[in-house]
Amino acid sequence: MSDRAVVTAEQGTLQKQDAYADFDASCDAEAESGIATDAAQWAQEDLIAQIRESFALIEPYGPEAAAWFYEHFFAANPRYRKYFSADAATQHRRLFQAVQRIVGDLDKLDEFLPYLRRLALRHRKFGLRAAHYQAFGASLLAAVAQYCGDQWTERTNAAWDAGYGLVANVMLDAVAEADALGPAYWEAEVVAHETLADGIVRVVAQPVVDSRFAESEHKGAYRYVAGQYSAVETAALPRVWRDFSFATRPSGDSGGDEVEFHVQLGRCGGVSEVLVNQTAVGDRLRIAAAEGELAFPGPDRTSRLLAVAHGTGAAPVHALIQHAIAAGDLRPLTVVLASDDGPHYLAGALRALAEEHGEMTVEEVVGDPLAAVHAHAAASDAQGACGAVLVGPSALVDESRSALLAAGVDPEAVSSDLFD
Repeated sequence: MSDRAVVTAEQGTLQKQDAYADFDASCDAEAESGIATDAAQWAQEDLIAQIRESFALIEPYGPEAAAWFYEHFFAANPRYRKYFSADAATQHRRLFQAVQRIVGDLDKLDEFLPYLRRLALRHRKFGLRAAHYQAFGASLLAAVAQYCGDQWTERTNAAWDAGYGLVANVMLDAVAEADALGPAYWEAEVVAHETLADGIVRVVAQPVVDSRFAESEHKGAYRYVAGQYSAVETAALPRVWRDFSFATRPSGDSGGDEVEFHVQLGRCGGVSEVLVNQTAVGDRLRIAAAEGELAFPGPDRTSRLLAVAHGTGAAPVHALIQHAIAAGDLRPLTVVLASDDGPHYLAGALRALAEEHGEMTVEEVVGDPLAAVHAHAAASDAQGACGAVLVGPSALVDESRSALLAAGVDPEAVSSDLFD
């Protein structure tokens, strides 16, 4: 099979040679029913304590332990190597952060279970099945044992085996539920590609209705809501995905809409660079199921709104404002647009929306927008009448959130997305 995904049009329907076919085929059919776990035999407190005590021995060696894990995993499963990002440092960091969060949230089901479901759905597009989780778990336990040294005991092994089995089964259940409702990704055709500013393009794609789900609620059409994002794969870089926010709201409830992304030129050879410099009308993409919960708080919670966005982080803000106008939500709204140099590429479009909105202002800031955020935070009353969305680099989002919370804004009224 070629490393390149092959897509052709036949009688109006896209047929594909699936880049993940051999990944799926590598599964052990006997393992499809799930992963055995004896977690029920443990008292919850004992299981969590045993896992956390041993994980504490690993935490000081996070990146090193993650690298050791991948060496073990690829040595045991060489056919899986090509399905992982070439950016090893990012891959190692994300793995360790995920394990760290899961271990930390083991006794907080309200956070633990939703996080596991999101994690499972993010990986669904790779066709992961029980056998892949089993292979992953074997290397995870080997890594923990390696860094626990002589403190790794049969009891520690049993705790991690049970805990990982619990995690894997929650994730597999989430995938099974999602698989019954719709595909992990849609084939799509690029129908527009234009430059918005230096190094930023507008890419519009039309997802193809998936006939396998014709009887579902969405009838196989692609669906998303304003504020969400999706992972995108190009034919030039099979198995490499990058997240992009939707820049416009869907036009209706029936699905099947075109989707629009604003893409800024990234590192050479990455998905962003391919979309900016190597993509044209008629090219094929894959678009994963929509994710994310970025949203303004409802009118019953706040009387005015603030949006802070850096660069192409303004794209989902644009979609949210379109949605608000369509829904008749015309609360006073300030948009702070941050750019590294010069006018913001989306300022004109947002000012056009401001004219339509009637109670909206747009402020542009070159460089650090925190002073503007502080000014708006200071105008918040003790009841936190301001609700906000924050989109941009982690430092900007974290500092903006801190300024708002210090001014009395309700943490639940602040929604954010980070650029990785």
